[in-house]
Amino acid sequence: MTSPFFLFANLMLLLRLPLLLGDRPVRQRGWVAKALAELLLVFSFKPAAPAFALALGVVLINGLSAWWDTRRGDRVPGHLVLGVFELVLASVCLSPAFGVALRDGWMQVATALPAWSALGMLPGLLLERESAIVVFGLLLAANEANLLIRWSLGRLHLKPGPYTNPRLDPQEFNRGRVIGLVERVLIFAFVFGGHFGAVGFTLAAKGFTRFKELENRSFAEYVLIGTLLSSGLAMLAALLAKTLM
Repeated sequence: MTSPFFLFANLMLLLRLPLLLGDRPVRQRGWVAKALAELLLVFSFKPAAPAFALALGVVLINGLSAWWDTRRGDRVPGHLVLGVFELVLASVCLSPAFGVALRDGWMQVATALPAWSALGMLPGLLLERESAIVVFGLLLAANEANLLIRWSLGRLHLKPGPYTNPRLDPQEFNRGRVIGLVERVLIFAFVFGGHFGAVGFTLAAKGFTRFKELENRSFAEYVLIGTLLSSGLAMLAALLAKTLM
């Protein structure tokens, strides 16, 4: 059985994915919905002081995230810090030392579902430690790595724009971000499964789509640094997941 930490962490990372995938500020109702979903899970645990502390942290962190989105300028660093802080807080409050566990009723529901639905095994599968760790690594590679890449490119003044590719439009940029997300998921799966040779084919396929644009040196440097960061972080996430197994 998985630990409460992975249940909470996976829900938190999954909720952050649609909120922080783009560059636009997140509406306050998005952070409110995220906080409510996380609180629902926290109150699904047996009453304990660490669970209540985590609930207070959820309210505070999501409130700070909503406030941070009202500021001008680059919001990525703040969301990175707040995300890491929430994970660290959950790892402490839901650590084995405190013995926080799901209420017995939820466990009984997960056990009974397979008898009532052909898909009833899925909730139980997600409660397994190995499955939860794989999902945890995938979500880290999908979104949190994306935030780190965006922050790194910003610090290096390599964000895409007219000086890197005059023909780049917002739709193309968004498609490139989705391609990067899929690339990291595939690399994570290949490295986690030990198929390291397939990583090269994934990177080659990405380079093939940008072949002509790579004649622009500035854009080529942007693509190269972004690809190396993306693939490297996906590999690290896969190695982390394998270590936690």
